Amino acid sequence: MALTISCCACPGCGAGVAAPQRADAPRPTWRSCEQRGLAIQLASGRDAIETYLPLLHEIAALGANTVLLSVSGHMEHAKSQSIFVDARLTPTPDDLAAIVQEARALGLRTIVMPVVLLRRPRGSEWRGVIEPPDWKEWWRDYEDFVGHYADVAAAARADALIVGSELVSTEQYTERWLAVIAETRRRFGGRLGYSANWDHYKPIGFWDRLDFIGMTTYYTLADEAGASVEAIVARWAPHKRDITEFARREGKPLIFTEVGWCSQAGAATAPWNYYKNMKATPDGHEEQRRLYEAFLRVWDGAPELAGVIWWEWPPGAGGAGDFGYTPKNKPAEQVLRRWFAAPRPAAPVGSP
Repeated sequence: MALTISCCACPGCGAGVAAPQRADAPRPTWRSCEQRGLAIQLASGRDAIETYLPLLHEIAALGANTVLLSVSGHMEHAKSQSIFVDARLTPTPDDLAAIVQEARALGLRTIVMPVVLLRRPRGSEWRGVIEPPDWKEWWRDYEDFVGHYADVAAAARADALIVGSELVSTEQYTERWLAVIAETRRRFGGRLGYSANWDHYKPIGFWDRLDFIGMTTYYTLADEAGASVEAIVARWAPHKRDITEFARREGKPLIFTEVGWCSQAGAATAPWNYYKNMKATPDGHEEQRRLYEAFLRVWDGAPELAGVIWWEWPPGAGGAGDFGYTPKNKPAEQVLRRWFAAPRPAAPVGSP
């Protein structure tokens, strides 16, 4: 079964504004923390230009130099078969190309990240545990899904494409991933990466075919609410050691594709659980700020780290009444503004 896309999916659709990048084009070496950005989930196909272009201007005004654009395909649940793109829930190729081009005009590097979401998950299901009835058919759908966005990203001249995000149960199929990467490389000439789950990056067998290692950062960093910056820094130490040793062994630059914590008291205890304490309080906003401060104390200037993407910068969110991940109009935003404005280290990172 072919991937179902409820909008035009022809190669280069709606984005014939520039020649695609060549896969063999020389790429400059990244420097430490060179990619400093925020993520936008492009979760609506309606009024996408009016909704998302203003966010790009806000991100540029913060001082960021990179934006990650997350676009979705859907499965009904973890054991269903097909992947489909719903035009109501993701921008059209024309609109996605326009968003990438506007980001480039603002001086922002662009990373496109296709993500598989579950429309009606059963119990605690998430994309890391998918198990379709027919894997061969699922991989055909998945290659079409990534290829669709590779074509749009290539024509719009995005800087990088992430070929998958947190698909833990699929990572055992190394040969299928190698095929996806090879086909994506043929269609897209920018850098390629994969976004691993924070606790499952070591078993992956295809890092050598990618340009960078991506991973999320939802580690437990406290046992109870109210942890100090110093205590959080100490809890980061073993994770930093493991991650940096791994990146050095692989010889690849590292990008944290999702760095973020809800503005909830106790966010450090289960950063992935945004349902844990669904209310906004001054304590929660301060805990988020401390987590941002601690992260930068640990990671800023790390020679293995090529970039940090903070999660996230959504439309119509933020401020005193918001308990979600965004730092918008919260104390954590000021932490980001200072970091974005700081001089960039000169040390090169890994191999391009």
